[in-house]
Amino acid sequence: MKCILCRSAHTQEIEHISKDVLANLYQKSFSIDIENILQTNLIYWHCENCDLRFFSREEGSIPTGDNDFYNALNQLAWYYMSEKHEYHYARDFITSHSNVLEVGCGKAAFASFLPEGARYVGLEFSTQAKDMAQKAGIEIQNISIEEFSKTHIGEFDVSCSFQVLEHVGNPYKFLNAQIACLRNSQVTGGGHKKYLIIAVPSEESFLTDCVNGILNMPPHHVSRFSDKTLQTIAQIFSLRLVNIYHEQVQSEHKIFYKNVVWAKFFLKPTLIDTSLKRKVLNQIGRLGKYLIKIPNNVYGHTAVAVYEV
Repeated sequence: MKCILCRSAHTQEIEHISKDVLANLYQKSFSIDIENILQTNLIYWHCENCDLRFFSREEGSIPTGDNDFYNALNQLAWYYMSEKHEYHYARDFITSHSNVLEVGCGKAAFASFLPEGARYVGLEFSTQAKDMAQKAGIEIQNISIEEFSKTHIGEFDVSCSFQVLEHVGNPYKFLNAQIACLRNSQVTGGGHKKYLIIAVPSEESFLTDCVNGILNMPPHHVSRFSDKTLQTIAQIFSLRLVNIYHEQVQSEHKIFYKNVVWAKFFLKPTLIDTSLKRKVLNQIGRLGKYLIKIPNNVYGHTAVAVYEV
């Protein structure tokens, strides 16, 4: 199995996941049927070259969610947040003269964070998200970045994707298309700075120890990014890494963080654990989590990588 990001053949199987167990967890948690997406049991891989961790079906295809899956998640009131911490960080790289492309824009909440005068274009697969954006007066397109990039080479100053790359079955093609919208191959040197901004769940955070965190698994998330992975992206695409920014644990994640830390005290983290011991521990944790304090220097859910193109 080749890595879906750097295409290296130096990958190792970490764990096998039962499709039936994962499907039951999705059904129990969100009343969503994912059996038609999973199709087979899953394999969890690690790339020794770029440090990416990713999931595949047994025959090697990537089990990404479809439009019906995301439309079902859209029914959850919290799924498309109107404000994310990474929005505040990203807007520092945008001016009133910037042409901004957001890929996987959801309901286009980031558009409201742009300075006056900036041009915004959003791409999103979910038809329901497009309807949400339209109600807010923002027009977005239901088109892939790969198709969009064919007719918009070098057109944008900033391309963003917030909590999107981990959903993508082929992150190499996805990033290459984003960069094409920034980089004009006919122009070398000079000009103003152009930026690629990526926000992803961080494998340097407490998420790496989360057990039964099904939204960090297929068909929702199909890959996981460490700082080394984000650094390697710069090498793969000949970009300059400006910074990797880690947010602190945000208010909406504090209980999540405490639950993960509490459980790790007693049981070794694994992707899925439906044992009675785990269930009892989680019940006790309803009280135990109040004993957990969050250090000021601990990494929160999200890392934001900024690259100069």
